[in-house]
Amino acid sequence: MPADCEKTETTLHFLATTSNMRVDFPDQIIVDAIGKHRENIKNINYTIWNNPELAGQEKTAHDTICDYFESLGQDYAVTRHAYNIDTSFLIQGTILPSPSRFASPRPPTVIFNAEYDALPNMKIEGGTDSIERKPAHACGHNLISSASIAAFIACWEALKQSGSPGCVRLLGTPAEERGGGKLSLLKAGAYIDVDACVMAHPGPLVSDDSLKSCAITSSLASKRIVAGFSGVAAHAGLAPWEGRNALDALVNSYVSIATLRQQLLPSQRINGIITNGGKATNIIPDQARAEFSVRAENRKDLEDLCQKMIHCFEAGAMATGCSVQVDNNRAAYWNLVSNDVLCKEYTRQMNKFDSKTVYSYPGVSDMPGAATDQGNVSYFLPAMEAAFFIESNGAVNHTPKFADAAGTEDAFNRALEVGKGLAGLAFEVLTNQPFRQEVKKSFEQVILTKAEDQMRINSFNSSITRASIESLLLSSMPTLIPLYKEEKISSEQAMGALMATDTNFRSI
Repeated sequence: MPADCEKTETTLHFLATTSNMRVDFPDQIIVDAIGKHRENIKNINYTIWNNPELAGQEKTAHDTICDYFESLGQDYAVTRHAYNIDTSFLIQGTILPSPSRFASPRPPTVIFNAEYDALPNMKIEGGTDSIERKPAHACGHNLISSASIAAFIACWEALKQSGSPGCVRLLGTPAEERGGGKLSLLKAGAYIDVDACVMAHPGPLVSDDSLKSCAITSSLASKRIVAGFSGVAAHAGLAPWEGRNALDALVNSYVSIATLRQQLLPSQRINGIITNGGKATNIIPDQARAEFSVRAENRKDLEDLCQKMIHCFEAGAMATGCSVQVDNNRAAYWNLVSNDVLCKEYTRQMNKFDSKTVYSYPGVSDMPGAATDQGNVSYFLPAMEAAFFIESNGAVNHTPKFADAAGTEDAFNRALEVGKGLAGLAFEVLTNQPFRQEVKKSFEQVILTKAEDQMRINSFNSSITRASIESLLLSSMPTLIPLYKEEKISSEQAMGALMATDTNFRSI
């Protein structure tokens, strides 16, 4: 499926009556559009919340959202299973520029990301004798979907009434909690020819409980490491000395990693679980397996920390006469690069709609702990992921109590308030060319600096040329080469994509 907004079977088009029309932002259109669709968005919100689905399994969420927009008729073009990803979707509306030899080859384009995967074991049912743990929306992704759906509808209504050319997209981004759905979408071309990608994520109330949202957020770089230990099975009672205990090797490694935590930076995190510790107590385990989530402030620190963990695994195996296989090749989530220009405008838009919002807030903007695949997207194009705050009685994300909070009426109302601000921001990107250029310039300056840093880290001796970038794309993302040659993506975007997909910038 093409990534741009040229005419296809799945894209609805309107023709702009005036190619250079610029109107003041229609606040009332935003408010009215969200009000008109409120009950239907609410139904989607609670369908997702009441039917929590794990990463990659979000069939109910996918179908519910697509069914609704298909029910609205030809005003929305709906593509199910977008980009060959089973639970992704693309919903869009487009107003093409009037025919002109000076017209841009594509209209301005904005994406609203919608997340909808849940977390395992966050809902506890039953008594002490028969406790059952089920998935729940303990990170509030139902609210992310609601905010993005509201923003998408409102922005599209405003764009239609303005007559300005533009393309508005709602992109279903599954598997954020595990699997990196946005990385798959990035590689498939979902974010090519897009001017901005915006979304917002819920969290608990901050000390200023009148504050509704904060524009600037940050996240850590993160990746998963899996260690599999192999030993020798033996009868645990008759001849344990004949065995080599793989579980002991794992436990030794786990203790070493726990000791390593004393020397971690405040921005670094290591969390792990044992996924296989043996099958029976009377057998010396010959197989053991653990999975760890590793986080650091940037990609270099992340890889350095992963190497220290590998040493811990190797030491644990050596001490017990076992062997270990470490999978350290999984794609990483990169730290979020919030676009400064987008965040300032989001702050202005939210306050214009009487939702108290600040550009930054201590503990939200400057103390990252979480990780997100939106970080990878933010290396490829201007992006942001604002925070908005819900009443959770002090509970933080990834807890059962936060899952309960994500299902309240107040939380839903706050998501709709955020939808207004996101819609206003997106409309500004679509209809204000100087602002759009400012967003792009800010992105390219930041990414160029980060790319140069990454090249130095990887001892990349060549200068940054189109030829060197093409060579790197050939080894990591060959599908981008034609687009890069046709200048559909900039050099900064290409380098951002290389970083976001974990390319090593080595000498060529």
